[in-house]
Amino acid sequence: MKKESNLSYLLYLAGGEKVKLLLSVILSVISSILAFAPFIIIYKMIMILFEGNVVYKEVVNLAILATIIILLRIVFFVASGAFSHVAAFNILYNIRMKIIKHMGNLNLGFFTNKTSGELKKIINEDIEKMENFLAHHIPDISAAVVAPLIMFIYLFYLNYKMALVLLIPIVIGMVAQRMMFKGFQKRMAHYFNLLENMNSSIVQFIQGISIMKAFNVSSLSFERYRKSIEEYADYWKEITNTNSQSYSIFLVIMDSGLLFTIPLGGYFYVNSDIDLGTYLLFIVISMGFFNSFKTLLELGSNFSMIFEGVKKVKDILDMPKQKSGTYLLDKNKSYDIEIKNVTFKYEDKDVLKNINTKLEKGTINAFVGASGAGKTTLAQLIGRFWDVNNGDILIDNKNIKDISMENLMESVAFVFQDIFMLNDTIYENIKMGNETVTKEEVVKAAKKAQIHDFIITLPNGYETKIGEDGIKLSGGEKQRVSIARAILKDAPIIIFDEATSFSDIENERKIQIALENMLKGKTTIMIAHRLHTIKNVDKIVVFDKGEIKEEGNHNKLLSKNRLYKDMWETYIESEKLVIKGGA
Repeated sequence: MKKESNLSYLLYLAGGEKVKLLLSVILSVISSILAFAPFIIIYKMIMILFEGNVVYKEVVNLAILATIIILLRIVFFVASGAFSHVAAFNILYNIRMKIIKHMGNLNLGFFTNKTSGELKKIINEDIEKMENFLAHHIPDISAAVVAPLIMFIYLFYLNYKMALVLLIPIVIGMVAQRMMFKGFQKRMAHYFNLLENMNSSIVQFIQGISIMKAFNVSSLSFERYRKSIEEYADYWKEITNTNSQSYSIFLVIMDSGLLFTIPLGGYFYVNSDIDLGTYLLFIVISMGFFNSFKTLLELGSNFSMIFEGVKKVKDILDMPKQKSGTYLLDKNKSYDIEIKNVTFKYEDKDVLKNINTKLEKGTINAFVGASGAGKTTLAQLIGRFWDVNNGDILIDNKNIKDISMENLMESVAFVFQDIFMLNDTIYENIKMGNETVTKEEVVKAAKKAQIHDFIITLPNGYETKIGEDGIKLSGGEKQRVSIARAILKDAPIIIFDEATSFSDIENERKIQIALENMLKGKTTIMIAHRLHTIKNVDKIVVFDKGEIKEEGNHNKLLSKNRLYKDMWETYIESEKLVIKGGA
C-alpha cells in the first residue's frame, strides 16, 4: 500500500475533525511565515545603517513592528497547536471506538489469528502514534513546505544566485536521506512484525507468570520471550550500523548552510553581484532557513512507522462484518436445532465434514469425542462464532444467517470452558452487561446457580471485588458464576463447553444442581469429557475426526458395541485408577 493511500485513509478517518486540522495548518503556516519577518526587518535596519542617514524614529518603529510580529507568531503558534491537539485526540478516540466496535462484528476466526499482543499494539501503540502525526506533523509539514517556499521566492527576487546557493545543502541532504531510506519500507514491515512478536510474548509471559514461577522459568530462560527481545535489539543494531553514516552526512549538511552562503556570497559580493546588506541578510537567513527542510526530511522515518500502523488499522476495518438477518426468535419459546450437511474448514484444515443431526426442542444433548473431534466447533457455529463453509444450521426452521445477530446472541447462552471474569464485583460479573436486571434477580440467579451461599460469606457479599485487585475464585466457583449469568440471561438455547471440567466432587454436585434448575424447557448442548455427567441426557452425539459416528441415548449407544462403548469403558477404567490412586 502506498503512503499516499494511507494518508488519505487517515484523513478519511478524521471525519469532521478535518476542519480543525485545516485551521491548524493555516495558523501554523502564518506562524512560520512570521518567523522570517524579523529577519526581513533586520535586513531593513542594516540597509538604513549602510545608507548612513539613520532616522531614530524609523528604527524604533521597525523594532516595535518586530516585537508585534513575534507576539503574533506566538499567538498563531499556540492556536495552531490547540486546534491540532483537540482534533488529534478526538480522532484517536473515534478510531479506537470504531475499530473496537468493528471487531465486535467480526467472527471468532479473526481473534484466533490475532494474538492479544498484536491487537494491543494496534489499538494502543499504532493508533497513539497517529496523535503525533495529527497534532504535530501535519501543521509542521505544512509550515516546513509553504513558509520556506514563500521565503525562497522573496529571496529569489532579491538575488537569484544566492537563492540557488541555499538549495545546495538541501539537494545534498535529500540524496543522503534517499541513501538512508533505501529499502526502508521493507525494514518497517519487519520492525512491526518483531514488535508484535515481542508484545505477544510479553503478554504470554505475564499471563503465565504463576506457571513460570512454579517451574522456575525466568524471563531470560523463557525461550520465546528471550528470542523476541534479542531479535528486536539486533534489528535496531542493524539499523544503526546501516544508517549511521548516511544520517551523519545528512545532519552535517543540513546544519552547514553557512559553509555555502559565506564563501559563495563573498565571491558574489567581491564581484559586485550582490550588495553588502543582501549578503548579510542571506547569511542570517541561512542559519534558520534549513531548519524547516531538516524538519521536513527528518519526518520521513516517522511517516513510514505511522502509515504502517494506519495500514494495520485499515486491514482490520476492511474485514467484512458478519451479515445479520432480520428474523427474530421469541425468547419465551423453545426451538429445534437442525444441522444439515454442514462442512467447516479452519484455514485449510477440515474441521467438520458433512455433519447432519437434529436436536429436539426442550431436550438435553451431549457432544462427546476426543479433543479436536469437532464437537466444540459445531457448538460455536450455532452461535455464529464462525460461518459454515457449506450446509445450513436451522433454528425454528430458519437459517441462522437469516436471524438478527443481536437476537441470536440473546437467544443462545454460553458457559465456556475458559471463563472470563471482569476485575469488578461479583454482582457486576453476574449481571455482565445486562443493565435492566434488579438486585433481586441477580440474587435469585445466584441461588439457582448454587453460588449464593458462598457469596454471602465474603467480606462485602455481592460487592466483593474479584480479579487482580480482589479475591481469587476457584475454577468451580467461576463456573457457577458463569452459570448464574446464563440463568439471568434466560435464553432458550444453552451451550455448555466442558461445564464441570475444573470442578472437584463438591463443586461438580453443586453445578449439576444448578444445571437442573436452569435447563428445564431449554434446548441444551453439553460438551463433556466426564461421561458420567451426561448419562441421563436425551441424546448423545459422538464425534470422531470431524464426523458424527453415532447418535442415541446412553443405553442405546452402549448396546451398539461401537465407538461410544469403547469411550465409556476407557473412561470407567481411568476413573477406577484415579480412585485407586487416591486411596
